[in-house]
Amino acid sequence: MTDQFPVFEVVLKKRRRTTWRWCVCTTNGDVVMHGSETSQPAARYKADRALFLLLLSAPYQSIRLSRLRSPE
Repeated sequence: MTDQFPVFEVVLKKRRRTTWRWCVCTTNGDVVMHGSETSQPAARYKADRALFLLLLSAPYQSIRLSRLRSPE
Protein backbone atom coordinates (compact mmCIF):
# COMPACT_ATOMS: atom_id res chain seq x y z
CA MET A 1 0.00 0.00 0.00
CA THR A 2 2.91 2.38 0.55
CA ASP A 3 3.69 2.22 -3.18
CA GLN A 4 0.51 4.16 -3.87
CA PHE A 5 0.92 6.77 -1.14
CA PRO A 6 4.31 8.35 -0.49
CA VAL A 7 5.32 9.12 3.08
CA PHE A 8 6.91 12.44 3.97
CA GLU A 9 8.61 13.84 7.05
CA VAL A 10 9.43 17.33 8.28
CA VAL A 11 12.97 18.01 9.49
CA LEU A 12 14.13 21.10 11.39
CA LYS A 13 17.82 21.89 11.98
CA LYS A 14 19.37 24.83 13.76
CA ARG A 15 22.12 26.53 11.78
CA ARG A 16 24.26 29.22 13.34
CA ARG A 17 22.76 31.36 16.05
CA THR A 18 19.73 32.79 14.30
CA THR A 19 18.83 30.48 11.44
CA TRP A 20 16.56 27.46 11.40
CA ARG A 21 16.51 25.34 8.26
CA TRP A 22 13.53 23.18 7.44
CA CYS A 23 12.85 20.60 4.78
CA VAL A 24 10.14 18.20 3.74
CA CYS A 25 11.70 14.89 2.75
CA THR A 26 10.60 11.48 1.57
CA THR A 27 11.39 8.52 3.78
CA ASN A 28 14.30 7.80 1.41
CA GLY A 29 15.82 11.18 2.30
CA ASP A 30 15.05 12.98 -0.96
CA VAL A 31 14.33 16.66 -0.28
CA VAL A 32 11.02 17.80 -1.77
CA MET A 33 10.85 21.34 -0.32
CA HIS A 34 13.20 23.38 1.86
CA GLY A 35 13.69 26.81 3.34
CA SER A 36 15.01 28.77 6.31
CA GLU A 37 13.57 31.06 8.95
CA THR A 38 14.91 33.13 11.82
CA SER A 39 12.89 31.43 14.56
CA GLN A 40 12.01 27.85 15.37
CA PRO A 41 8.22 28.41 15.49
CA ALA A 42 8.33 30.17 12.11
CA ALA A 43 10.36 27.32 10.62
CA ARG A 44 7.94 24.75 12.04
CA TYR A 45 4.98 26.68 10.60
CA LYS A 46 6.54 26.99 7.13
CA ALA A 47 7.53 23.31 7.06
CA ASP A 48 4.05 22.18 8.14
CA ARG A 49 2.49 24.52 5.60
CA ALA A 50 4.71 23.14 2.83
CA LEU A 51 3.75 19.60 3.79
CA PHE A 52 0.06 20.51 3.79
CA LEU A 53 0.30 22.12 0.34
CA LEU A 54 2.23 19.13 -0.96
CA LEU A 55 -0.44 16.73 0.26
CA LEU A 56 -3.18 18.98 -1.06
CA SER A 57 -1.73 18.85 -4.57
CA ALA A 58 -1.04 15.09 -4.56
CA PRO A 59 -2.03 13.14 -7.68
CA TYR A 60 -4.29 10.76 -5.73
CA GLN A 61 -6.34 13.76 -4.59
CA SER A 62 -7.63 14.40 -8.12
CA ILE A 63 -8.51 10.71 -8.55
CA ARG A 64 -10.51 10.72 -5.34
CA LEU A 65 -12.35 13.91 -6.27
CA SER A 66 -13.23 12.62 -9.74
CA ARG A 67 -14.75 9.50 -8.17
CA LEU A 68 -16.91 11.64 -5.89
CA ARG A 69 -18.21 13.71 -8.82
CA SER A 70 -19.01 10.82 -11.18
CA PRO A 71 -22.73 9.96 -11.37
CA GLU A 72 -22.06 6.20 -11.42
